Amino acid sequence: MRGTTDDPVIDNRVRWDPTDAGGHVESHFLRAVSPDGDRALWVRHTLLSPRGRAGVGVAESWAIAFERGRPPTAAKSAIPIEQARVDASPFGIAIGPTVLETGRARGAARSGGHALGWDLAFEPVAPPFHPFPFERMYEGAFPKSKTLTPYPDATFDGSFDVDGARWPVAGWRGMQGHNWGRSHAHVYAWGQCNSWAHGADGPAWFEGLTGRVKVGPMLLPWLSLAALHVAGETHRFDGAKAMTTRATDVGWYRWSATLAKGDARLRLDIEAARDDLAGLHYENPDGSMTHCLNSKLARGTVTLTRAGEPEVVLRSDRFALELGTKDHGHGVPMIV
Repeated sequence: MRGTTDDPVIDNRVRWDPTDAGGHVESHFLRAVSPDGDRALWVRHTLLSPRGRAGVGVAESWAIAFERGRPPTAAKSAIPIEQARVDASPFGIAIGPTVLETGRARGAARSGGHALGWDLAFEPVAPPFHPFPFERMYEGAFPKSKTLTPYPDATFDGSFDVDGARWPVAGWRGMQGHNWGRSHAHVYAWGQCNSWAHGADGPAWFEGLTGRVKVGPMLLPWLSLAALHVAGETHRFDGAKAMTTRATDVGWYRWSATLAKGDARLRLDIEAARDDLAGLHYENPDGSMTHCLNSKLARGTVTLTRAGEPEVVLRSDRFALELGTKDHGHGVPMIV
């Protein structure tokens, strides 16, 4: 049985345990896109504790500004993890001046000559989404990396500052997610969209992920999950046939897949130009490094087909696309 709380406060609960020496990485992140699709923002709050050392590590504030036709601007700030404040009720994370609360985010990040700041409020359009089909996948050891989406569809208002220039944020569509675990997936792709150029007559959102997990020395085949909410109905592709699909292609700048469940098929094609990707260093608790290639203005198409029903085709140039790789020959500048 899939666990669904319909409560973003519970889904955002911090899983880091300062007494656990097993290693932990955890992120609460949000992204939003301007109504004209020319700008996007991304903010990430991370707790990283190395394997073998309980109660120590770093707490980080990340931010990226995406503007169509220009290279992404990124910055990151960090403090010792023991200086971060974590509250369960009411939910809250404070990393220096950066604070995430239910429906509110404010903060700043500085590095590499760049300074980003934000003061944002967000309201849900849809209830929380749990990508994994079984509760034991959240509570058990497999997979090592867990993910929840407390706000799969939300509206954002406030401001975002980029090196002294203020971006007004009014009615931007976006989301807020939460992931945690012993490490990032060995390689992975994640995509999300809720702002469409074609195909959606009302609120609609898509989220999907695929990854290859290491079990001991063995690297498992791709495991994939996806969901599309359109016309008031959520179509989940999370059964055994969908999760083990071999119709998955992950490149340095793209992700395509076809997932099936019953008589339904979901085809997704997402890609970003190399110059639109921000390269990020994601450290794992064991000290290894994952390169995350990150775009919030990617192009994509999602196609839903069902027996006896009209085909649904949604297109956008406002997809979120993140590609995690251990292969460092991708050619994307690593800017944070």
